[in-house]
Amino acid sequence: MVAGEHSSARPGVPAGVSWRTPINSYLVTVFVILAILVLVVLAYAASVERRVRRYRSHTAASRALVTVELERRYVQLEPFIAAVDSSGMDQEKVRQLVGARSWSKAVRDRGLGLGAQAAAENALSAAVHAVLAESHQHPKLKANWAFQGPAGDLETTEKRIVGAVRVYNDNAYALSLIRASFPSKVVAAMLKVTSPEPFVEHVDPVGDAQPEDVVA
Repeated sequence: MVAGEHSSARPGVPAGVSWRTPINSYLVTVFVILAILVLVVLAYAASVERRVRRYRSHTAASRALVTVELERRYVQLEPFIAAVDSSGMDQEKVRQLVGARSWSKAVRDRGLGLGAQAAAENALSAAVHAVLAESHQHPKLKANWAFQGPAGDLETTEKRIVGAVRVYNDNAYALSLIRASFPSKVVAAMLKVTSPEPFVEHVDPVGDAQPEDVVA
């Protein structure tokens, strides 16, 4: 070696091989591992986002279906009430049915929440079933298609309402779990997803007012 020159070789490292090679390989390995971890995290976050969006969409669609079925019943009750009103049936039950129908419509129009809507719709269902039970004691109604047609439609719609409410509550519960669980709640918060209200009766929608006291 020429005097004045400094060798970069380290003791024990063969000539022509840089001692920096192991360090560079280590850095590359670390970088690759970090890149893989980042990709895994991003893929997981994307899957969580898709799941949150899917449950939010399902919840909104099932709630819309509940509204459709409730509106269907509201419309079907008009010919049903007309047939009952002229049948000579107990007018007290007819009055309660008319009041419950107006009450349920008023609660929805006022946007009092799903708990209040559930209370009103349950009251309406009870009034419908009370009239249907009373109708079995009137032979004229059994042979009256003006009554039997709407009555059959209402019975079908009642079953559809029960099914729609069950589906909505299941979807709402699943979305609430996602909203409360980590790490999905972080994604839900970024998407501004709120916990949906279940369609369950738990409040009196209009204080001490009775169904027949509410006018739509």
